[in-house]
Amino acid sequence: MNPILKSIIHKQRSDFEKLSAGRHIPDKALDGVHQARGIRYKQDGDPAHVMDMYCPNTVKIPTPVIINVHGGGLIMGNKEFNRHFCINLCKMGFLVFSIEYRLCPEVTVFQQLEDIYAAMNHIDGMMPQLKAELGHCYMVGDSAGAMLAMYASAIQRNPRLAKAAGVRPSYLEIMSLALISGMFYTTRKDKIGLVMPKAFYGDQYKKHPFYPYLNPDNIAVSMYLPPCMLITSKADHLRNYTYDLAAAIRHNRAPCILRDYGRDPNLYHAFSVFDPELPESWKVIEDIASFFNDYE
Repeated sequence: MNPILKSIIHKQRSDFEKLSAGRHIPDKALDGVHQARGIRYKQDGDPAHVMDMYCPNTVKIPTPVIINVHGGGLIMGNKEFNRHFCINLCKMGFLVFSIEYRLCPEVTVFQQLEDIYAAMNHIDGMMPQLKAELGHCYMVGDSAGAMLAMYASAIQRNPRLAKAAGVRPSYLEIMSLALISGMFYTTRKDKIGLVMPKAFYGDQYKKHPFYPYLNPDNIAVSMYLPPCMLITSKADHLRNYTYDLAAAIRHNRAPCILRDYGRDPNLYHAFSVFDPELPESWKVIEDIASFFNDYE
């Protein structure tokens, strides 16, 4: 990998971690929510193999589950940045798990998917003691996290994809997805696809068995997704990705709802995660909860 690009990535990661550390969550935001942070989902000592859990103090039993996958362009980001967003989801009556995973270019996307499946398996083992609802598990991702959630779900449902990726999916079934400002396309001739694929997939990515599926319009991906809610906004710089994926899913007659919070030019990329106290952010949370409840 180009050492200059690697240096740029590490600088961006450092800057993001400083931004994340400075995010303040008001005390009132935690009202009605119990949190357990730093739960290890893999006993290998890797600091990335942890997750947080947010549980409503007053819950219906059994409790439906949301697994959150943070964004950050696959190269940065952390579960801390999504804390407020996950707390808001929890207040809708969900048991929420927020996953940390290893980052590119130190690992590939396929190893990130392995991390997600390891976390899912650990969550699956925790469900009986938490009185969680085994048949009602959903996944939410923003930006790169939306892309990982998309592939994690499609690979679960299509053995051909699992073989090509070289991963073993979790048996914990994801019933439906909410994908926010997804970085779905990583090999197009644009700012992402012209620069980043080697950092995501390795230097020889074009020879990898999964290469044909790096375009999620491929029927082997888009037709094997669970019901999806795709979310974007007017100032989302990846807005066209959301519209393109929605078109591919609908072309294959798979269930898909597109929500474009497009009237306000200040509603930027993944605004519900970056600015979770906005009224529009709460609208996103409510719409996600309603969508998931429709698939109970």
